[in-house]
Amino acid sequence: MTDAITTELADRELGRRLHRIRGAHWYFGNYGDPYALILRGQCDDPAVYEERVREGGPLFRSRTGTWVTADPVVAAAVLGDARFGALDRAGRRPEEYLQPSPASGLGLDRAAYVRLRRVAEPVLGADAGAEWRRLGEEAARRLLAGRGSGFDLAADYARRLPVLVLAAWFGVPDERLDAWEESLRAAGPLLDGLLCPQTLAATRAADAAAEGLRTLLEEVAAARSGEGAVARMIGAGAAPDDAVAAAVCLALSAVEPTTTLVCEAVRSLLDRPGWWRRLCDSPALAPAAVRHTLRYAPPVRLESRVAHEDVTVAGRALPAGSHVVVLVGAARRAGAPDAEPADLADAPAAGLPDDLWFALSGEFVGRTAETALGVLAEAAPGLRRDGDIVRWRRSPVLGRYARFPVASS
Repeated sequence: MTDAITTELADRELGRRLHRIRGAHWYFGNYGDPYALILRGQCDDPAVYEERVREGGPLFRSRTGTWVTADPVVAAAVLGDARFGALDRAGRRPEEYLQPSPASGLGLDRAAYVRLRRVAEPVLGADAGAEWRRLGEEAARRLLAGRGSGFDLAADYARRLPVLVLAAWFGVPDERLDAWEESLRAAGPLLDGLLCPQTLAATRAADAAAEGLRTLLEEVAAARSGEGAVARMIGAGAAPDDAVAAAVCLALSAVEPTTTLVCEAVRSLLDRPGWWRRLCDSPALAPAAVRHTLRYAPPVRLESRVAHEDVTVAGRALPAGSHVVVLVGAARRAGAPDAEPADLADAPAAGLPDDLWFALSGEFVGRTAETALGVLAEAAPGLRRDGDIVRWRRSPVLGRYARFPVASS
């Protein structure tokens, strides 16, 4: 009885906190605050609000208390400055109650991710890229071979592909594959939940899923068999707990951004039929398609940083603890040429930030998206949209796809 009461009170308090900040976003949004309107996560394309942030100057002060920028110079300065991290100097997020379960590895600061990157170093690099490509091509062909004339690009392909590649790479046994896939599906809102409160049920489910992933990978580590990446990290001298933490963090920060990146790329290519035909004729252009998407429709729209010390940004003195959010897509579009490249092959370089959790997963996201596009272009050159695209609400960080119906002639 005591445990039930404790859980009920904890749920009541968490629900109250989630509701309070959600209410603040709506309140400030009702008074025209563009960043609050972005955080509501109620529109597919927040460009109109991003432009209003830009009109407010290189560093816009939202009524939420956050400094926001859509300026490419300021964005690069903030994201490239080691004086900014994910947490304040006391180790708290700007909104502590939004921090996910410790099991997710998404509530850490810069130094922790540097350490986890060192733990994972033996299984990353060029060899990992080749392995991801091999595993990705095998999984992509299996997924596409089993499709009918119509399928859901998001649920049936773009999301399942990174899940299957990571399972094979980490050494998840076949009998646990369903649990692995279901946990990653339920954990989908975690990155959005860092800035946008999810429902209480979704928050609890995502935290439980992260705990489940950790437990599953602990079993993989305890078995210490096979040649999966977790076993290789341990074999290279990593403590099992550290190897598991690195694996969980990589998985949770990779699957949803990869899904969004693939869907954004396909949407962009299908909107330019000449570019889609170009990719089908030459699937080796898949990296260029990914670069173009990362430049004009990145799968991570918001990057959150906290100043660890007093710092001056765009001529403004920001005290330690100041919260700054970069509107990644808006900043990149502002820094891009006025016209898109005439040919897909001319897409300019762009990538994910190379710090925090993407220090582990950024390369995986890009490589797996390239593989997904290349195999899709080979297997389904007649691909076309077959209904309305639907995105999840409360997804201002990723713009997650819930449904992307396609068909292939």
